Amino acid sequence: MKLVAQLEDLLYQFQHAPKKEDLRLAGWRILVHESEAVSLGIKDNSSGSVYTPPSYRQGENGEVFLVWADGKCSQAMVQLGFQDGREYWQQELEQWRQASYEDPDAAHIPAPESLPLVAVEDRALQKIIAGEDQILFDQVRQWLRDKPSKVKMQGSIQTAWGYRHVRTSTGLAVTYQQSQFVTWFSFDSLVGGGFAKRRLSQQQEQEKLWGRTLNLYEAMDIAAPPVGPLTQVIFAPSMTEDMLGQFILPNFSGDRVTEGQGAFSKESFLENKLVFHSNLSLSIDPLRPLELGSYLVTPEGVPADRTVLVDDGKLQTPFLRVKDSIRWGAKPTAIPQGTAGLYLTHKAEVPWVDALQDIEDGVLVLSVLGLHTQEAVSGSYSLSAPHSLRIIKGKIVGKTDVKLTGNFLTDLAADTTKAAQSDLDIHPYLMIRTGVQTL
Repeated sequence: MKLVAQLEDLLYQFQHAPKKEDLRLAGWRILVHESEAVSLGIKDNSSGSVYTPPSYRQGENGEVFLVWADGKCSQAMVQLGFQDGREYWQQELEQWRQASYEDPDAAHIPAPESLPLVAVEDRALQKIIAGEDQILFDQVRQWLRDKPSKVKMQGSIQTAWGYRHVRTSTGLAVTYQQSQFVTWFSFDSLVGGGFAKRRLSQQQEQEKLWGRTLNLYEAMDIAAPPVGPLTQVIFAPSMTEDMLGQFILPNFSGDRVTEGQGAFSKESFLENKLVFHSNLSLSIDPLRPLELGSYLVTPEGVPADRTVLVDDGKLQTPFLRVKDSIRWGAKPTAIPQGTAGLYLTHKAEVPWVDALQDIEDGVLVLSVLGLHTQEAVSGSYSLSAPHSLRIIKGKIVGKTDVKLTGNFLTDLAADTTKAAQSDLDIHPYLMIRTGVQTL
């Protein structure tokens, strides 16, 4: 019996006819992922070794949220195992009851609403899972064949397909298919490339990603002139994503804002305070077809919808889960899947190939050390960025090691900050003026 069916049957019974009155439920919701996945990889130029063997796995897991008759709440992770059965789940229910807690704002199960039409599955990935997986092995062989001769390469390919089930005591019963395809590779752990969407990558995308990574790697062999105090700093798309994840995402979480623990106060949102430059906007968009951050419904049963967090530099709303929305006095919003589904846009964006030509004195930062140790609320950073790439007169001329000091919130408010579109990434190149010196 499927995990979602077992849980739905159990929770319905204890809502309407519990065996013990103290186990009566007033409401509940269930999220279950039922998935199959195939993966393979490369470790130090070797595919299929003990470290990266081809593998297949399947499973059913998820989470439950319960509201008991006395208003207390419980939540727990669940998975399909060998001991599943009515007696097992009743024992689990009793343990969940013992761990219940009071949280009046969380004790709310939304009523069902109509759901949007969003493309979140690629049938080509289902065929791979079903056995037509030669394309994955061909990709790994091509990587190893085309890599530079002296490179030590790492890489991974993961493809998954399955079902997402959301059930609530208020009547929502949604099941839909979803897929994902994630690849990454790196040369000598210095530079790398990656692809992550809900669809199979196209040959042209693979070739562009490989070519871009190869060009960056070749530039690493050339010693470049040192940076100066006026050198422009450019975050590569993956670096922009990391900075957004460290400094922006936490400060737009509804629970942090309502608790006064974020960079922006609730009053600042209500007043639509200008906090970024007027050219910048920030949104969560789970409606884009086949993007990794797209979905039909949140785990709490809220329909997917585009949510604008910052419009022309002005605060609009934090992202609000159901509990946060009760406290805020507004409807729940879209919820980001990490930084996937989070979009930073600039009114004057140009393609990266054009922006690069206009950079007289710059440094392209591919990665930094210690980002996770930086304090999110203040926005301040002091980061080492070894293996960055020097840009002079519109061309990448070689490698340099730099140290960055500044404040990311200030960077986003500065009129000197610009952005450039990447044709391979959802996040832009971000060009800023910040403290930079030779490491």
